Parts: sequence; C-alpha cells; structure tokens
Amino acid sequence: MRKVITILFFLLGEVGFVLAQTPDASGVTIPVNSPAFVFSPGNWTGDQGRAGSVFRQSWYPGAYFRVTWSTTSADPIAAILLDTAVFRDIKTKPDLTYNIDGVWTDNISCATDHITIKGLKGAGTHTLSVYFRNSDQSNRWGSAENSGKNVVRVTGLLVDSEAKPEIALVGAKWALIIGDSITEGSAANFGQNDNLSDWSYLVGQGLQEQNYEYGVSACGWSGWIRPGDNPPGDVPPYYMISGSSNGTGGHYDEAKSRWNKIDAGRNHSLLDSANRLSGYGATGQEPSLILINYGTNDDLSHANASDLQTSITQSLSALRVAAPQASIYLIVPFGQYALKPLQDGLAAYQAMAPGDKKVFLIDLAKPAANALAANGYWSGLHPNLRAHAVFAAKILSKITAP
Repeated sequence: MRKVITILFFLLGEVGFVLAQTPDASGVTIPVNSPAFVFSPGNWTGDQGRAGSVFRQSWYPGAYFRVTWSTTSADPIAAILLDTAVFRDIKTKPDLTYNIDGVWTDNISCATDHITIKGLKGAGTHTLSVYFRNSDQSNRWGSAENSGKNVVRVTGLLVDSEAKPEIALVGAKWALIIGDSITEGSAANFGQNDNLSDWSYLVGQGLQEQNYEYGVSACGWSGWIRPGDNPPGDVPPYYMISGSSNGTGGHYDEAKSRWNKIDAGRNHSLLDSANRLSGYGATGQEPSLILINYGTNDDLSHANASDLQTSITQSLSALRVAAPQASIYLIVPFGQYALKPLQDGLAAYQAMAPGDKKVFLIDLAKPAANALAANGYWSGLHPNLRAHAVFAAKILSKITAP
C-alpha cells in the first residue's frame, strides 16, 4: 500500500499543499515545509531560496530544527532524512545532537542519509529537537553557482504510518547571535568542538524560556573585517571596510561582507524584500535582539584599527536600518581583545544617532580575561564549558529582552 498524507498548511505567510508519500508500509515522511517543522531563524536555506519543499540546509553550528507529531502506535519510529550527496567528498562530516521528548543522544555523524531516532517510546505527541553540533571550518560558504559542501541538508522526518504531523509551537520573537570560533563552539566541550557547550547555545536556551527562537551565525577565524574559516578563508568578514582614516570614511565592500547574507548562494540574503533582517525571508520577521561577539581575530591578526572602528560604527548604522526595533548588544571579546575599537566605534555611532537608546556594550572585564589566561581552569583563548557557562549567565543577566 502506498501511504499518502496531504497537509493543508499556513505558516509564515505561505499557503499550499504538501504531499508526502513512501512506496511501502514502513512509514510516511513529514516534509520540511510542513508546519510540524520549526527551523532556527536566519540559519537555513532551501531548494527555493529560503523555502521550498525538498530540503532545508545550513552550514552554521548552533542551527537547529524541531518537529512535532502524534501517533497511535505503541511502537513508533522516526528517522531524520538527510541528503548526503552534497558533502560526499568532505572527509569529516558534520555532527548532530538530538533530543526526543527530553532524552538526549549526542555526537551523531551526518555520514548516513537515514538517522534512526533512539529513545522514542509510546503513542501520543512527540517533539524532536535536532542541533547542528559542529563541523570542520572549511568548504561552508560556497559560491553563487554552487552550495557550500560542508553543510547539513535535511529532507524530512520519516515516521510510522499511524503518525500525523502537528502544528509546532514557534517563539513569538527571535534573537540573532553573531561571532567567531568562540561563539561557534570551538574546543568548548573541554577540547571538543561542540556548540551545545557554548555560551551562544546557553544564552539561546535561556531566551527560549522568554518565548524566543534564536539563530547562531558564527564562523571560526572571522571578525568585523577578517574573513572566516581556515585561511585563506572563503567566508567574508562581517562588515568589510578599508581605506578609512581615524575611524571615519573608508570603502564598504558589499561583496566581501556577510552581515546581510546567509551564504554565497543566489536568493540567500538575510534581508527581506524591504531590506530588513528576516528570520525566514518574509517581511515582518525582524529580530528583536542582536548579540555580536567579534574582535578577537581582528585584534590577533593586527587588523587596521581605523578600519575596525569604522566597521563597527557603520555596521551598527546598517543593522539599525535593517532592524529598527531590535536591541543590539556588542560583547567585548572575553579575552579583552579590540576593546578600544569597540568603545570608540560605539561612541561614534551614538554621536551620530543620539536618539538610539537600544545599543549597548557588554564587558565582562579583566577578571574574565585573567581567568582565561591564568592556569587552564577556564582553558584559554577558546574557553571550556566552565567558562562558557559563567559567560552565558553573566550575559543573560545584562540583557533586557524586549
């Protein structure tokens, strides 16, 4: 018997029919454009720009998705379906961590196109949360013609034939968390790369308790004006400025900036048709909160101080246009890198926009830097889980969530 499910859905302004079917009685597939799926905002693209029915794809460690469904089966099944052809020649595949009804399974390789969910039990309603744990810092950005190769591409969730998708709960607001390898999760789990041990994940989980979704947009090696991923690095700097003088002027390079892009693909802008930051591509989906933890790699690579300061000032202006109501927090790198350019760049912006009272600086100050540099208890340049937990708690205490 061919099992067919037709779902009438209305989600994020899109109305349509979704058909999912399998050629035998083993199960049915919930497709990625079903309202049973929720994807982390600002992280995912699809087979039609940022949408489509075939797949959703992300290169960002920290990206996540949830699926909610119900079943009458006492012995239910579920499996994450992936398109692995996209990274066939990538030696080390991305890793996932998932949670099914509160039960966790960690460090699952994306090497297979069928990941069976363990711990799923009994009839009723189930929610699966899947997190992009980590990936190698290379081959992720791609080009206008070709997708990045080192990505997670989800094509659906296989469930038992007695199951039906449920409309998932979605947070009313969202936060965009931006940074480098320290925000991505490099060495965060006592030497292992793991976003779930990182301050960005911990802050994001805290925000979810305040009815937020969150998107982590972090890339190792990157900075305000430094490219990301393994040198020479194909991920553009956050907001590329060159040729400035004393923190003013200079040339903004759109092609070498990633603040308004998800990846290099066509139609993968982070902006909507009104040039506003958008969680999923439609209008009216601007973030309420933006956190930026950049400056470490700029400082360590001896970036031009004037260009760095100018990048900070001008990116704040661009972000304010693209997210007029968002609260924006600049986080001083935990090792106290780029402190003066951050202070001066923010001061210059505030002088230009004195009416903007929603831009702030979070500085955990020298005690945090000293602890990272002292005796290894907090690790070092890349903090360990102890340090990330403390940083997350302190950052959450300083955020006034709108």
